[in-house]
Amino acid sequence: MSKICFLIPDGVGIRNYLYSGVLSELRQEGIEVQIWHSLCEEVISLSEKISGYKPQSFSLSNYPEDAITQIMRESASYARLLHNVRKTDNETLMANWSFGNPGLGKKLLIKLAEWIGASTRSYESILSVESLLWKKLKSSQNYKYSRKKLQEIRPDVLFCTHQRMPGASAAILAARELGIPTVTAIFSWDNLPKARLAMRTDYYLVWSDYMKEEMHFYYPEIPQERILVVGTPQFDFYHDATLVQSREEFAARFGLDPSKKWILFSGDDVKTSPNDHLYLRDIAESLQDQDDLQLIFRQVPVEGIERYAQVMEAYPKIIHISPFWKKGNNWQQFFPFPEDVSHLVNLAFHCATVVNIGSTMALDFSFFDKPGLFLRYDHQPGQAWTVNDVYRFQHFKTMEGLDAVGWIDSKEKITSQIRSAVDHPSTIAKDRRQWLDRVVQPSPDSTSSQRIASFFCKITSLAQTQFS
Repeated sequence: MSKICFLIPDGVGIRNYLYSGVLSELRQEGIEVQIWHSLCEEVISLSEKISGYKPQSFSLSNYPEDAITQIMRESASYARLLHNVRKTDNETLMANWSFGNPGLGKKLLIKLAEWIGASTRSYESILSVESLLWKKLKSSQNYKYSRKKLQEIRPDVLFCTHQRMPGASAAILAARELGIPTVTAIFSWDNLPKARLAMRTDYYLVWSDYMKEEMHFYYPEIPQERILVVGTPQFDFYHDATLVQSREEFAARFGLDPSKKWILFSGDDVKTSPNDHLYLRDIAESLQDQDDLQLIFRQVPVEGIERYAQVMEAYPKIIHISPFWKKGNNWQQFFPFPEDVSHLVNLAFHCATVVNIGSTMALDFSFFDKPGLFLRYDHQPGQAWTVNDVYRFQHFKTMEGLDAVGWIDSKEKITSQIRSAVDHPSTIAKDRRQWLDRVVQPSPDSTSSQRIASFFCKITSLAQTQFS
């Protein structure tokens, strides 16, 4: 039996690869799945309940990188960001060069990486720095551990579920040295311009032809035939009718009125939208007299509701439904429960529209042909953070030439735009399905899980004969 090892370096890969149909599809194809991870056992048990299959599990250890490796990695990333800014003429890409509030040692490391990165002007020089990084990694403790572990696991293919985790790059290098074919998936629609492709694999799984072209644009050294368009399993759930509850059942559970039209405000993280609580206040205030509408609030899963508390107290009609996630010490340790998957499906199915600052939820709603509304106004003239910077982010280029979402350009327009989305949905975001097709490229003939399983069948068969 062929064996595929899923390298899951953090909680990001759980929903797409442990809760989706990928495991079941592979099992039906006679492929054994191994999981190399640092997840808690609760996640593995939840996955087993969904797929009816418990993969062989291996513990993943991760050794910290030394200062030289970190400087090399960060200087290459900084150089790539500068290179991408020149290629796209979009300076907002530099917003991805962010490290929170680092200590003195980290600050010095960052400054040195910036100096080296700024000096690395040509693309050939960037590739040279990255080549030196891969060589340096081969002398690391992480590499030695990974090589030994892979000799124990002995998979036919190693698949890393998340392309941007530095800790997984040594494992990928070790696999390639051992002649094991390697694969990674691009996790999100905004990842490629961010210069955080932390590893080089033999194959790359992407969402769409658009993303494949993006990858060629940012990483021209990667052969086109090694980039496979398979979609992403996170959107497969919207095709599963068994996840949809009746409107009455969903309403009864969360204290909603089934006779009203539901409006979802989907929160953003504090970095993307520091004034998110003010937008929730504006919407709640604007809809006070709309007796046939009910406002639902769901915050971003990796944050609490502290900054929204006063707004919810002032407007008690807001129905707050918290995401079904387990919280960790940092975002890498957060993960969703399976219940959150069905919860998102039902929100998109039953709500009339979703309102937020540039969230992918507009794509989720498009699956059910529901319009999304993006807020596009600031609260104070000249404020440091401005919503206009958000919509200049490179991934919003996917909307060019399309009426993809409805825009709310002032507080005064909130009511009228929401009313249009509710009462005349065909007049708002008329090209929402085209936008969805461009970004996600869903197929009427197969799910992403099926396409991924089909690819792995081919690659494991190839690996058992020869791999070039």
